[in-house]
Amino acid sequence: MFAAVLCLFNTAFSQNGCFFSLQEAMKQPDSVRTLILKKQHIKEFPVEILQMKNIERLDLSRNSIKEIPSSIKELKNLHYVNFAQNYLTSLPEEMADLPVDTLILWDNQIRVFDQSFKKMKLKFLDIRAILMTRKEQRAVKQIFPDAKIKKDHPCNCGHP
Repeated sequence: MFAAVLCLFNTAFSQNGCFFSLQEAMKQPDSVRTLILKKQHIKEFPVEILQMKNIERLDLSRNSIKEIPSSIKELKNLHYVNFAQNYLTSLPEEMADLPVDTLILWDNQIRVFDQSFKKMKLKFLDIRAILMTRKEQRAVKQIFPDAKIKKDHPCNCGHP
């Protein structure tokens, strides 16, 4: 939502680097700062995004994406990521090298983050609607100690 609000302040979307269409964004990939592709029935991460070297905000929420490629590490300016309501079970370790400060993952299946994510300077993490035990939630907090974390109550869901 944050990315969408930024775009709505300027109706000339392409002039401020904000795009709601992959096809339009690909016409000028170096100009893309914000790409919002929510609710587009996307099943795989669009590899065309990797050509958008100046992208800062990416919203792929409410799609059917199951995996984020490790090549996302090429997006060196990416600081806001919204992957909410997809089918992700993990994120590539390479994301830990990006300057991401906002990570929205609610309603996915990610319950564990690799230790490499400790080096991220995350300020905000949204992991609501993900069934996690208290132990898993504590582990996430240890990975992202400085982040404000939005989460649901822990479950007694029998995860190992």
